[in-house]
Amino acid sequence: MAGPRIARFGRREFLEDYWPGLYAPGEHVGFIEPTGQGKTHLAYQLAEVALEENPQLSFLTLMPKPKDPATRRWAQRLDLDIIASWPPPPRLPFQRRARGHVLWPKHLKNAPKDQNRAHLAAEFRKALTARYWQGNSIVLADDLYILAVILGLNMDLEEWWTSGQAMPAGLWSPNQKPTGSAAGHVSTFSYNAPAHLFLGHDPDTRNQRRFGEIGGVDPMLVAEIVRNLPVHRVNTPAGPKNISEKLYISKRGYMCTVGL
Repeated sequence: MAGPRIARFGRREFLEDYWPGLYAPGEHVGFIEPTGQGKTHLAYQLAEVALEENPQLSFLTLMPKPKDPATRRWAQRLDLDIIASWPPPPRLPFQRRARGHVLWPKHLKNAPKDQNRAHLAAEFRKALTARYWQGNSIVLADDLYILAVILGLNMDLEEWWTSGQAMPAGLWSPNQKPTGSAAGHVSTFSYNAPAHLFLGHDPDTRNQRRFGEIGGVDPMLVAEIVRNLPVHRVNTPAGPKNISEKLYISKRGYMCTVGL
């Protein structure tokens, strides 16, 4: 079990006392766990702290889903402008300066799937390229599988994972599992490039085997902890959900679990 093996911190304690000193601009952050267990919520909580600690950083969420109520709630809380195309419209002199943006292209509902995907991919690719060269940025790629595999942006994202830290341009990537599907695979850079990884409860042994490619950790210990992470029934704005505690892995050589 996870308890006696490594330290455990409550969510607020981790966010307030530890995360501010852990994240450095340009570092990548990965989140891997099955859908609905709270990884996007955690990503925004961590981003809120990182932006307070590093006010020079710009923030951008890439949202490929047609609907996502949680993104709208966090956009309001973090003062993010929701835009449908890239680049953002110019800010008029009397307008406030938003803390960041959510790029949320309109789906072409009546178009063939390939045409809609090409339309979405073009908008996200423009934003990824611009923010990469601009530097001093965080891009939250939510959901990673849709962006990387369904929309074909694996190579664009690999550019961030392999050389973004020097810009500095940090890619934060929530993903549902470390293994792929018949449609394709997310680049393995998604779990060996991040300086910070958060894993949720996952009983699937196929997924656990991929943790050996994280690097710098004992894959058997990681698999054991992930398999036994507590899951809590929590009332959320979207209704009751089973929210997992997280295993935090720092590439600096330490781990802990993080509660709710």
